Amino acid sequence: MQLADAVAAERINRRIVALVLDGATNPKLSVRQQLRQAERACCYDSENGLGWNTVGQGLTGCDYSVLLNQQGLLSLEYSQEFTGAYSWEQALHVTFDLRTGNQLALADLVADLPAQLTRRMHGAISRRFGETLDGMHDEADSTDIATVAECFSWDWAAKRVRFQTDLGPTEESRASEPDLESFALTPHEVRLYYERMLPHVMLNYEPDNAYHFPYARVQPRGLLAPVAAKAAATKKPKVK
Repeated sequence: MQLADAVAAERINRRIVALVLDGATNPKLSVRQQLRQAERACCYDSENGLGWNTVGQGLTGCDYSVLLNQQGLLSLEYSQEFTGAYSWEQALHVTFDLRTGNQLALADLVADLPAQLTRRMHGAISRRFGETLDGMHDEADSTDIATVAECFSWDWAAKRVRFQTDLGPTEESRASEPDLESFALTPHEVRLYYERMLPHVMLNYEPDNAYHFPYARVQPRGLLAPVAAKAAATKKPKVK
């Protein structure tokens, strides 16, 4: 990435590389050297004398897309491709202050209390997963439905996901709490993400992991305030 401020650009580039490679290389090396080191770890087989492989193992690819680039904010979605017993991908997100190159936390951008956002996520996740289970009745057998429900710690009586902070017997299975730092920004909304990886053979039942919060439904602050103001000003009028 290139910016007028070379220091900010270098900080962003290094942070992106660190996130994508997840500590697999020496952070003291230059970005180019770290990428070369990761490429060698993935695709060079020195033990068997095979040299460079065309497929590789472990982290074998990455890509990114820009979700927001305005008012000094840059929000990215970056994907990682892994190859092993089977191939899989995951998408993660990061947001930067373009003035400094620093990574931003959600609390830097919205004034909503974390407890309030967590409660809203609990309700949204439970509703979505309930819809997922309802849809499975038309295409899955009872064993698969029970397995998926167990993976998400579904409470059949209460019709909701049991989260770690919920009251109840300690021996009950509990779903992990939503991570409020798993977020992204677009010109019109904050997106929070919640993903529970199902067994590989059941990934087609994984519900959409993105939860959408238009700026009118949260309390934008800091660098996000002018983005939200622009979104409100350009909102299309309702057709009567």
